[in-house]
Amino acid sequence: MKNIPRRSVSHATGFTAVELLITLFVAAIFLSAGYILYNVVVTRSSEARHQIEADSIATDYLQRYRSLVSTACVESTPLINSPVSGTDAASLASPKVSVTISCPIPALSSISKISVKVDYKEGGTNESVQHEAYASRP
Repeated sequence: MKNIPRRSVSHATGFTAVELLITLFVAAIFLSAGYILYNVVVTRSSEARHQIEADSIATDYLQRYRSLVSTACVESTPLINSPVSGTDAASLASPKVSVTISCPIPALSSISKISVKVDYKEGGTNESVQHEAYASRP
């Protein structure tokens, strides 16, 4: 019997179809995760920008009414859900402001508490920002 020489099995260089499919699948997962992360970052930054704009409006109204406080505290509600216009409210959806002036300490009539609340819509939900300050006139 003659020995027949065995052929050596040679592996072809390169990638197989299965390896390429797995690589494409993993790449698709990473791209999808990156896109989702991008959308979350854009949405959150938009929410933060709107909250900052509402804060700016509330601070502006607080300063306006703080300077108008009289010597004796008089409880009042100068604004109730009043629409806000101007450059501060440019990107907010239907912002409304309410201002309330109260007398927190009845014995001290020179101290007034000013509350400003800004309501706006964010992605279909109602959001609000509220600021309060005390003002005193001698």
